[in-house]
Amino acid sequence: MDKFKLFTFHSTHHALLMEKTLKDLGYQVKIIPVPRHLSASCGLAVRVSEDDFDAVNKVTEAHEIDVAGVHDY
Repeated sequence: MDKFKLFTFHSTHHALLMEKTLKDLGYQVKIIPVPRHLSASCGLAVRVSEDDFDAVNKVTEAHEIDVAGVHDY
């Protein structure tokens, strides 16, 4: 079974920015609704493979994408 990390955000803008940035860099990402037990701030989350987590985390820092939290999914 594949394991994923779910990035949540304070704003829709940052969720969409992360999705576009990662796709432009060739990462497999999927934007999904945030499970309500995780957050009620922004309705969108970005799901990435756990294998890509370290690289994706560096991308979020380099592009100053405001991540509210990261969760196992």
